[in-house]
Amino acid sequence: MVEIHNIGCRQECRELCRGFIRLIIQINIHDNRNKLLGETIYIATKYFVEILFLWKETMGRTAQIPLVLAMLFTTVIASNSYAQPDSVSTDRFGYEPDKEAKEAVGKIIRYTGLIPNFLVTSATVPTVLAYIKGGKRYIAYNPDFILRLKNKTKTDWAAVSVLAHEIGHHLSGHTLRNKKSSPGDELAADKFSGFILHQMGSTLEEALAALSSLNYRYDSLKYPPKTARLSAIEGGWLEAQNLSHVRAYGEKDSMIMKDTTQPIRLVYKCRFIDDDNLYFVDAEDRIIWFDNYGKPILIGQKTESENSRYDWIYSYGEQVFGIDSRQKIWYETSPGVMGIIGRVEALED
Repeated sequence: MVEIHNIGCRQECRELCRGFIRLIIQINIHDNRNKLLGETIYIATKYFVEILFLWKETMGRTAQIPLVLAMLFTTVIASNSYAQPDSVSTDRFGYEPDKEAKEAVGKIIRYTGLIPNFLVTSATVPTVLAYIKGGKRYIAYNPDFILRLKNKTKTDWAAVSVLAHEIGHHLSGHTLRNKKSSPGDELAADKFSGFILHQMGSTLEEALAALSSLNYRYDSLKYPPKTARLSAIEGGWLEAQNLSHVRAYGEKDSMIMKDTTQPIRLVYKCRFIDDDNLYFVDAEDRIIWFDNYGKPILIGQKTESENSRYDWIYSYGEQVFGIDSRQKIWYETSPGVMGIIGRVEALED
């Protein structure tokens, strides 16, 4: 019986370790613009506590030394992350941004009519990142990622698209806030990317190439589902197309074209902590985000709850959030760690 119990503990401990490692990776690369994600650190800590107890139960006294070392190692990781929340190292590459990246950013800005004031730098970031440091605006990019993206899509537009997305964060003011990014922020940056790529002469397929080609993995607290992001890019591209060769005060102003969209009856309004965006649930149980022109983008679905604690479920990509009888939005991890991340408001008919 003891041997079977120990084997079970070891297996469970391995699963918790895998989850813990994934969360530590998120802590270090998940949100480098301004601060680490508080909820990620909290959940990682809970994972770690579970690992400690299970390891000790499995290994007994022999677990004391590795546990102390593990605690010290984790403390070093956390303190290093907090000490440098917005730093971007250039040690790996050790050279200034290449001509191609600077030219791409310069072209994007040219089509906005603004004066370039971004510092473009190669760095050890996962992909491409917009951030502010010392009052200066940076676009940091991973040269390896850009090269892989170009090779996979066989077009320069894919790299331009991801750079435009990060510039969209800067121009939308997202990097000015001391908050983590949110689904609404990501969709706004996606829409800007689609809009500006049309202005630069891309086809719709070229504007969608980067996101379409990626094996999309996302954190549900920050990024929308891939379908929603593609819809936002397409919406921006089509909006730019409608504006082409149209006078703002002419009779053919495309912005005042007759709206053929069916009216949407909204039932709930959803707010999340540290997110300035609003999300809505309509009468058809669709979860919707509206852009600045009031155009809806579907990002999720309201579903029935099989858990007695919740009245219904906010289904969002691969994740689900529970809504209780007090209209609180709960985020629950696999080990059972729970936290309130927002609230819901019922709308009058």
